[in-house]
Amino acid sequence: MECMKTVQIQCPYCGALNETLIDCSIEPPEEYVEDCEVCCSPILLVVHSVDGEVPAIEVHRENE
Repeated sequence: MECMKTVQIQCPYCGALNETLIDCSIEPPEEYVEDCEVCCSPILLVVHSVDGEVPAIEVHRENE
């Protein structure tokens, strides 16, 4: 069963708030890169999902 949630993340480069769609049915943790909507810098997201919920999203610069 697919579960999608919209969450806000803060860009670690410019500080802008971005909305992103998270698949909460994934096997945790999942990592992927998404570009900032404002400055276009690559943001590394680490999603920890438990029982269809998204309790934690870590946001890092891609080169950290």
